[in-house]
Amino acid sequence: MGKIAVIADSSCDYTPKRAKKAGFSVIPLGVTFEDGTTYRDGVDLSGEQFFKKLAESKTLPKTSQPTLDDWMEEFRRHEDCDDIICITVSSKLSGSIGGASMARRMLREDGFRPHIHLIDSLNASAAVALFAVEAARMAKEGKSVQEILVRMTYLQSHVGIYFIIDSLEYLRKGGRIGSVTALAGKLMGIKPLMTLSEGEAASIDKVRGVQAGCKKLVDGFLNNAADLHHVTVISSCAPERVKAISQMLQTHISDIEITSVEIGAVIGTYIGPGGIALAYEEKKARW
Repeated sequence: MGKIAVIADSSCDYTPKRAKKAGFSVIPLGVTFEDGTTYRDGVDLSGEQFFKKLAESKTLPKTSQPTLDDWMEEFRRHEDCDDIICITVSSKLSGSIGGASMARRMLREDGFRPHIHLIDSLNASAAVALFAVEAARMAKEGKSVQEILVRMTYLQSHVGIYFIIDSLEYLRKGGRIGSVTALAGKLMGIKPLMTLSEGEAASIDKVRGVQAGCKKLVDGFLNNAADLHHVTVISSCAPERVKAISQMLQTHISDIEITSVEIGAVIGTYIGPGGIALAYEEKKARW
């Protein structure tokens, strides 16, 4: 059985240390603030540090994909492998997979031996990590690269992430919504319930208050999850909300295994602090 390496870009919101423990490596995206300083996502800034800087910024920082050299360097780190499985944030949200594809082509022309397989997760944040963790687990168990790729294709339409955004201000700054909509949401306490559908952000409901939003997230999990004993809770600098939604989940499933992940700089740029989300594999195809 050939040796298989698994890589994910840092949109997965796993730190390099956490990813290594799970059996895969992470290549960082970048985030540049208005003063021109660029930080590597998940490497140079903690979540707490990032959201502090975000709150102090008049404009949203600019996010950037790994450079071509970054990709080539990361792939070369695994030149002793037979296959490299590379999982990226949705191509509808970032050009990350495009850079990886160009690096693959250039390495292939130079006679690079490992086969590089690119997977567009059609997802973001720790939903991307679900792909990487699964691929690494299967590789460790001795599954063939073909078996892993079939599983990755299945997950593209079966992994869902659902999140409540605490403030519409960051979407407004990013040009996703207008000032009037943001102000109305603030005055009325309206929180959008969002997901990614076929790789694109989509609003699927609105709730009044975070508590109602958390209940909506939990109900969705209970109704749709393929495995009610495993779920990923994702947050942006919101420990109390993590605690609250975890208690809700444990009320229904006492032995549920909850993986808690903090949103990093790239995804956090548009979500802002106070966000809460669930990610899990679903019973039925989402599209």
